[in-house]
Amino acid sequence: MNRLTSFPIRTFGVTATLLLIGAILIYWGLGFGLIEDGGFAWDGPFMLALHSLNQPWSDTLFYAITRTGDILIAIPALAMFIYLWRRSEKTTAFLYAGSVIAFPLISVAAKNQFARPRQALFPPLVVEQTYSFPSGHSLTAMAVYGLAAVLLWQRGHRVLAAISGVWVLLIGLSRVYLGAHYPSDVLDSYAAGTIMLVIVLFIDKRLNAYIRNRDKRVETSS
Repeated sequence: MNRLTSFPIRTFGVTATLLLIGAILIYWGLGFGLIEDGGFAWDGPFMLALHSLNQPWSDTLFYAITRTGDILIAIPALAMFIYLWRRSEKTTAFLYAGSVIAFPLISVAAKNQFARPRQALFPPLVVEQTYSFPSGHSLTAMAVYGLAAVLLWQRGHRVLAAISGVWVLLIGLSRVYLGAHYPSDVLDSYAAGTIMLVIVLFIDKRLNAYIRNRDKRVETSS
C-alpha cells in the first residue's frame, strides 16, 4: 500500500474512508451532471411516482416531518448539546453546535453557486423562495440528526441512534414528497453531509486525543 492510498485509511479508518470516497464521487457526479446537463432523467419519474401516492393524511404527516428539519430542529439540537455538555464533553458539544450552524450556511452557498430552479412538475405542497440544489433541510438534518446518530451510537444509545439516523432519511423523503426538491437535491445533500460528518468526527477525535495527552502531561509534571 503506497502513501497515497494509505494516508486516508490511517487518518480516518477503513469504513470512514470508504464512506468518504463514495460520498465524494456522488457529490462530484451530481454537481458535474447538473452543470453539464441541467438535470437528471430519473428525477422526474421518481417525483411523479411519489406524488401519485399522496393522500390528505400523508400530506399532513410529511409536512410535520419536514418541519423537524427547519424551525423545530432547534429542539433536538439543543437537547444533544446539553447531553454532551453534561457528560463533560465540551469539545464535542462545541463541534456539534458549530456543525449545526455551518452546514446550513454551506447549503446556502452551494444553492447560490448552482442556482437550480425549483421543480415545476406539479404544484408543490410547500413553496420555497431559494434555489433547489442542494436540499438545505437534508443537509441540516445531517448535521443535527446524522451527527447525533453517530455520537449516540458511540456512547451506547443504539435505539436513539437508529431513530436519529432514520429521521435523516425521512426528512429527505418529505422534501421530495412535498415537491420542494428533486431527489438529486436530497442525494447531493446526503453526500455532502457525509463528507462533512467524516471531517467533523475526525477533528473531534484528534482534539479530544490532544486534550487527554495535554492533561496527562500536566498531571505528570505536577
